[in-house]
Amino acid sequence: MKILGVILAAGLSSRFKGNKLIFNYNGKPILQWTIDLLNSFDFDKLIVVNEKWNEYKDNFELYDFKILINNNYTSGISSSVKIAINYALNNSYDYVLIFLGDMPLVKKEIVEKILNINSDKPIIAPYYNNKKGFPTLVKKEIYEEILNLQGDAGIKQIIKKNPDYIEKVFVDSPETTIDFDYKLEG
Repeated sequence: MKILGVILAAGLSSRFKGNKLIFNYNGKPILQWTIDLLNSFDFDKLIVVNEKWNEYKDNFELYDFKILINNNYTSGISSSVKIAINYALNNSYDYVLIFLGDMPLVKKEIVEKILNINSDKPIIAPYYNNKKGFPTLVKKEIYEEILNLQGDAGIKQIIKKNPDYIEKVFVDSPETTIDFDYKLEG
């Protein structure tokens, strides 16, 4: 089983009013939390970023992450998902485990739970209060479908069309659904 861990971090941060990836949260940049989490696992890792990456990349310890630039990032998250899936397809990965760069609260136990679910379904994701969270594990059998995605919605488009594709893993962890779209006040 060959897994590629992916962090999607090419967004515009438009609602955040600044670059949220470098925003200091509890002592380190928001993105560093997800980098550190993935680094605790023994699989290949990559980050999909936008063309401004060189301006702020020195804020992070990247370990052995591969960096891919999404020059089409303004068209939405599906463009980043497709870059990651294309890379996985071209490098024979069986699974892609997708994280968002602005979700620093995801716990290692949740990732392990997702990785250890035995399911024939092509998508496995945590659900908290019936809301899909992250990380999302996708199997190679739907890579081609993912490459046809459009707009500012990722795997949710496929789940909406094919609700039977998803193995919902119910968790008691709201952190799987909390992203940092707005600066915290106070």
